[in-house]
Amino acid sequence: MVVFFVSSDKMMLLGGNATEFYRVYTVGHSDLSLAELVERLRARGVTMVVDARSYPYSTNADWFNRDRIENGLRKFGIEYVYLGSRLGGLTEDGKFDYIKREKDPRYQEGIKRLLELAQQFSVAVLTSEADFLKSHRHHLIAQTLLKLRVEVVHIDEAGDDTYAQADLFHALAEGD
Repeated sequence: MVVFFVSSDKMMLLGGNATEFYRVYTVGHSDLSLAELVERLRARGVTMVVDARSYPYSTNADWFNRDRIENGLRKFGIEYVYLGSRLGGLTEDGKFDYIKREKDPRYQEGIKRLLELAQQFSVAVLTSEADFLKSHRHHLIAQTLLKLRVEVVHIDEAGDDTYAQADLFHALAEGD
């Protein structure tokens, strides 16, 4: 499965339906302990965390700082990769504009890398916000993946699974 960029604002998959091959989880660490996060990931068979935070540091839970979470997850047999510079929600001018961000070539490269990793590992995209409805993991990353027919499952605040659905605003802004 390869991601092919038709133009700067449209992506499509070649080679079939991605739901046969891809399921991507998302999770927000909020103030969970590392053990609680690992428990949620292991319950779903996640073997890799893709960190999508623009700033991979936490003032409330320093065990989620990039250097500590990477080592912490690996102790539990879960791989870690930082893609926040590509998948983070901020535009180059430091604003939250998900439509603009989705068209950014660096973001598209990040999605391509995420899909490559999802072929090899069971992946969870990590952000800091507990509520996925307040996070770019839903309003940006999940929306992009849904367009590519990737199944996206949010691990919610209670630790339950919620299947991502298309965001009407996103679709209207794109003119789909």
